[in-house]
Amino acid sequence: MVTARLALTGAVLLAGALQGADGVRADAALAVSQIGDVPRQGLAVGWAVDYESKDAAEKEALARCRAFPDAPQATRDACRIVETFSDRCIAIALDPEPGTTGVGWDVHKRRDWAEEAAMEKCAEASTPKRRASCRVALIRCDGR
Repeated sequence: MVTARLALTGAVLLAGALQGADGVRADAALAVSQIGDVPRQGLAVGWAVDYESKDAAEKEALARCRAFPDAPQATRDACRIVETFSDRCIAIALDPEPGTTGVGWDVHKRRDWAEEAAMEKCAEASTPKRRASCRVALIRCDGR
């Protein structure tokens, strides 16, 4: 699990680059698996923005979460939709250091507010010494 946190950062950035928005679609979803001990069990996330329907967005977000690289199979199997949205922004923040607990996400109408809230949630999930280490790993907006 030592490389899982670095792989998470890379996978989040790569997957975000692979999903292009065409501005026509307007449904989005976030799937997350966080089954307790993040440093030991890892984390898996998946998202989809600018899809034609809520069902299509949920299906894609779950597929990405369940295929998340370097997460244990049990962690990927526990992926669940945590939010569906339209015309909003999603931000995911994490502490990039392997074996740390810092992770947070948020969905908001304003991009900067989603970022700020994700960072706050990451800091809250972190140990006191690691709170300042959180960084935004992904931000995407739906319907823009």
